[in-house]
Amino acid sequence: MDFKEHLYQHYPHDIVDELLLSLEKESVHAALLNPKKMSDETFLSLFPHVKKHPFIPHAFYYDKNEYPLGKNIFHDAGAYYLQDPSAMLVAAFLPISKGDYILDMCAAPGGKTIQTAFHEEVTMVANDLSYPRALTLSSNIERMGLGNVMVTAMNLHQFPSSYRHFFDSIILDAPCSGSGMFRKQEEMRLDWTYNKVLECAKTQKELLSLADSFLKPGGYLLYSTCSFSYEEDEGPILNFLKEHEDYELISLPSSPSFYEHPSLKGSIHLFPSLYQGEGQFIALLHKKGNKEVSLMKKGKKDKQNFPFLKDFSLPPLDYLLKNDTLYGLSSYFPTEKMTVIRYGVEIGEIKKDRFLPSHALSHFLLWDRNISLNDEEVKKYIHGDTLSCDSSLSGYYIATYQGVSLGFLKATQGTLKNFYPKGLRR
Repeated sequence: MDFKEHLYQHYPHDIVDELLLSLEKESVHAALLNPKKMSDETFLSLFPHVKKHPFIPHAFYYDKNEYPLGKNIFHDAGAYYLQDPSAMLVAAFLPISKGDYILDMCAAPGGKTIQTAFHEEVTMVANDLSYPRALTLSSNIERMGLGNVMVTAMNLHQFPSSYRHFFDSIILDAPCSGSGMFRKQEEMRLDWTYNKVLECAKTQKELLSLADSFLKPGGYLLYSTCSFSYEEDEGPILNFLKEHEDYELISLPSSPSFYEHPSLKGSIHLFPSLYQGEGQFIALLHKKGNKEVSLMKKGKKDKQNFPFLKDFSLPPLDYLLKNDTLYGLSSYFPTEKMTVIRYGVEIGEIKKDRFLPSHALSHFLLWDRNISLNDEEVKKYIHGDTLSCDSSLSGYYIATYQGVSLGFLKATQGTLKNFYPKGLRR
């Protein structure tokens, strides 16, 4: 069965024909601002020809030929995250409450985790089965300066029993056949088969069942795929609802830009022919019952064990020391028998009572010890050059440009030692 015939089985022919025509057009590009680092006003002053997204706060469409946003200092500093505008819309639909614990089951490369974790009142576990993909996820979390995310690389069946029915919300961006990404990834188009759709549907059914085991009564399950296939989208949700009478579908907002299949009104398809973005399916489920407050025991470490931290004005964190590297997370999570890539923010390295702050800490800190760089100085800084300063300055400072934290400097006798990572220098 070819792709067109496959779509005709479930969707009106005129909708399919328009969709197929849209797949021959160029994809669109968008940036989601990090509200901790950059305001809408600053972004518009730097890139005046961008276009505000109609639904998503702090999101902008941009022309990649005019603005190569992935190749500048602001991207490296985590001022924004580049993401497909359809994928952005997924996390925007998740209900958020103060103190929520949230699991992102298949999180890499991290867009949905990042968007959710911008709500600093939540704490997240972001997992990916693939260790290399989890490393990419961790790198993106670090760049955005997030201290409320623990990154893991695990088979979810191996999660500790303490996580059973624990999470207030779960994001399941399920592995899929990838037809929604045909415009951006030609290999997806070439590799697509109907058998692959059916194989992915089996995996999605298993993951939905697993999600139920982690979600508490009263919690929310946000399901998405980047597929156009009914068998991966409406199909798994309808089957799940039949098998789990304690769940209900929460209707998402309707719009002429969204397509709703009559079999599952309230879920939405994002078709490039209707919405300015790639293909996406989104459904929000609510697990019935009274929501109880999740309480994790407190960790064993606190700031008193690390007196050097008083100089950095850190917020309350739970600390984890791993191979001489100190991490801090906004809330405690058990790490026994867990493959933990990142426990919140990487704070620094401790060796022989000497503390070296990490580059990640400079992204996380909201610190008054800043040195603002001009255009020439920032060129020298990202090149790795030493800078000069007033001889009265001493100790660590954060280099900033246009109000965005870039990394650490250390002042000694009128000289600023450059701690910008060698891998980022240019």
